Amino acid sequence: MQVEFSVTLLWSLANNLSFWAAALLTNSTLTRRRNAGQTFLGWVLFAALHLVTCVASYSINITDDNINFLSMLVLMPAAAVVLYADERAARVFTSVMGTLIANVTTFFFCGTTLSFIDNTPNPYNMRTVGIFLCIKAFWFTVMFFAYRRFVSKIVQQVISVLGKQLKNYVPIPVYCFVAFAIVNRLTNTLGILPGLPDTRVYFIIFYLIICSVFVILYYEIFSTALWSSRALKTEAELNVASNIQRDMLPNIFPAFPDRNEFDVYATMDPAKEVGGDFYDFFMIDQTHLAIVIADVSGKGVPAALFMVIAKTIIRNQAQSSLSPAEIFTRANEQLCENNGEGLFVTAYLGILDLRTGVLTYANAGHNPPLIQQEGGRFEWLRLRPGFVLAGMEGMRYKEFQVTLKPGDCLFLYTDGVTEATNAALELYGEKRLEAALNADAAKGLVPDQLLPYAKSQVDLFVSGAPQADDITMLGLRFCEYMPSNSKEETL
Repeated sequence: MQVEFSVTLLWSLANNLSFWAAALLTNSTLTRRRNAGQTFLGWVLFAALHLVTCVASYSINITDDNINFLSMLVLMPAAAVVLYADERAARVFTSVMGTLIANVTTFFFCGTTLSFIDNTPNPYNMRTVGIFLCIKAFWFTVMFFAYRRFVSKIVQQVISVLGKQLKNYVPIPVYCFVAFAIVNRLTNTLGILPGLPDTRVYFIIFYLIICSVFVILYYEIFSTALWSSRALKTEAELNVASNIQRDMLPNIFPAFPDRNEFDVYATMDPAKEVGGDFYDFFMIDQTHLAIVIADVSGKGVPAALFMVIAKTIIRNQAQSSLSPAEIFTRANEQLCENNGEGLFVTAYLGILDLRTGVLTYANAGHNPPLIQQEGGRFEWLRLRPGFVLAGMEGMRYKEFQVTLKPGDCLFLYTDGVTEATNAALELYGEKRLEAALNADAAKGLVPDQLLPYAKSQVDLFVSGAPQADDITMLGLRFCEYMPSNSKEETL
């Protein structure tokens, strides 16, 4: 169908407006490679090429939109690739999506609106095309502000999250646009047009279905990307928590190569979901060694940060030459302050006098340790534990003593050991732990051998079942009394 050139030119300008609408959506989403003026001039050049293509095509047949669609599908991504600095996939994805939005707006909103304003049988005249141009300007303005308000930041977040992986999603807007062009051609061929009263309702229903499919499709894309974003954020937080745990714990062994009086070793195997286990050992003075093992309630970054606080407070209080009971009493008061997360800590603290072998200890709700004396069996060092740390202000803790002789060994652990589960959801439990430590294979093992052995027995029991808690162990072996002529500092 051929019409006057003036009508063809105005119709081409109306379709060129769709190109500019897609350009605005692209520009509001991507990062410019050059300044605003240079970017605008670049768009002018590509828009001019599109306009020339439209004029040439519509001069032959004004009802055929195929060349218009094809030129937009080629020129829009080309312009985005040249003018913007994001990943190539992001530029292509965004520009084609903008092209799709602009054309859907044209044919659904603009075409339907025109049918209610002007019912001229032949719409290809100056008056009708002029009205159509004004309608497009109105709907594109609404579309642009709606996109800026509700969509652009989501698209930017998707681009940021997916990065180079966005190339896997580029075919989707391309296929959608091709499908839209086919649907448009089909409706024209079947005579389902908004300007015809008999088919207007069918046109609206048909395009509503098409638009709904597009919306659902893009919703799934964006939802998947945002879910990935949250997953990556969670993974990053867990990595931070894991790094905090690893960096805060002493991990160089032998820990005191110049001390012959004792041998200490500790391990922590973090679970997939990071918890708040920690251990510590340090010299209070020349004659006293402190050992600590603890478990913070909760998981993730809050537990890891609270672990750092608890570990620091306990060590600082111990350096003040206090008894274990006093250390826990003061630490509890400090940990109760500003504990908005409601976390708490189970902990065991022992201070070994290297001159006498006397171990003075306090237990704040922690698992009972096992002790091996005079080469005998490992037995539970059971005494009624005190209340957890950070659980309640004003708590007072008791301390107890046990005398170690050369060769005696102390085994400390967190509940990740006894609460390890197999595929049948059976707990490893205290009985299995005691049996493992007293097995023939464990006899004569020093701490850096005993702990890996104990962990291997837990692994054998769980048989690869995922664990929900850290597995932390500490072993202390008293080797010999401190020589009486050594420099002494009393506790």
